[in-house]
Formats: sequence, C-alpha cells, structure tokens
Amino acid sequence: MNEIKVYHSVWKAAITIVADLLLIALGVWGILNGKTPILGSFFVLFFGFAIVMTVWPLVKEKTTKEPYLTITDDCVKVSGRKGQEFRFADVESFRLRRFLFDGMIEVNYRNERTTPGAIMVSDLAIKLKDLHAILNERLAACK
Repeated sequence: MNEIKVYHSVWKAAITIVADLLLIALGVWGILNGKTPILGSFFVLFFGFAIVMTVWPLVKEKTTKEPYLTITDDCVKVSGRKGQEFRFADVESFRLRRFLFDGMIEVNYRNERTTPGAIMVSDLAIKLKDLHAILNERLAACK
C-alpha cells in the first residue's frame, strides 16, 4: 500500500477563525460598552488564543512541508506537539470518539497496561470516519 499524508484544512480553519473574530468583536464591544469589561476581556484573550492555536498548525505545515499525519503500512506518525508514532503491530484497535463538532481517534494497545493514546483530528482535510476506516483497514492488513 502507499503512504497517505493528511494535512490541516485551510477552509475549516478559516471558518473557525471567522467565528473567533466575531466573538472577539463581541468582547471588544463588551469592553467599550462598559457593562461587561471582565467578560469582554476574557472573550478577547480566550478567542485570540484560539486563533493562534488554529493558525499555528497551518503555518507549521506550510513552512516545514511536513504533514500532520503520515499513514504508512506499519505505523501512523503524528507530527503534533508530541510527535507520536503508533505502530500497527502494537495496536489492538482504533476507536472513534466524537465531541460536539469534532472528535478524536483513540488508540488501544495490545498490552493492557499501556495507557490508550489519542490522535486529535480537528480541522483535518479528511473526514473523521474516512480516517478511521483507513486506520482500521491498515490495522487489519497488518494482523
């Protein structure tokens, strides 16, 4: 099988950034209005940080030319903050965990003492269920 590279989606990130900017504008309005300066300051700081956390992976991928996920025949490499690698030979199963608009893929190891790992999949250029299907397909081929 071939190597699959998965990057973050610019369009999904753009939607998140627009929503964050609207909430920052609401916070600025709250500060200037004078009725809720503490809440307005919280909105500006929190959603300003959210923009930084949304843009950072995109900038990192564009400058280093390194994808967020690389799926090979024998492992999954995640180049996030921790730089994890999950070898299919050590993995028992991949579980899909959904949140409100996002989700993650939980990695359960064959060794029961090992703490399950997780692949965070927010704003990726592939659908969550498609990524889950690819990982399970590669896991079945490895067994």
